[in-house]
Amino acid sequence: RNKMKSSVVALALASIVLTAEGFAPVNSRTTLKPLSSSVDDKKEVREYFNNEGFNRWNKIYSESDEVNSVQLDIRDGHGQTIQKILNWVEDDGNIKGKSVCDCGCGVGSLAIPLAQMGAKI
Repeated sequence: RNKMKSSVVALALASIVLTAEGFAPVNSRTTLKPLSSSVDDKKEVREYFNNEGFNRWNKIYSESDEVNSVQLDIRDGHGQTIQKILNWVEDDGNIKGKSVCDCGCGVGSLAIPLAQMGAKI
């Protein structure tokens, strides 16, 4: 007896950047200063992710040979996770026409094969 399950697969990537000051204890002698308005936070984040962030992501998730052992482990683990999820979906039966949300899908490692299997992404 094989019941079709509604499949929702979510992969999320969240990055939180904390400064050392963010962890400093506040006491009566600590003076908190307002953030400088001369910094364009959106521009800095955009430039980081369009340059350094993209280069790091690309090394891990592309076929590049320019990876260190940690990046290679991440790449291998990601591939194993994607294959495990695809196996679960296949074991559940036909996904054709089912809606799937792939949050933080990056390069589409999961979304693309699910779409090829007939899922609505």
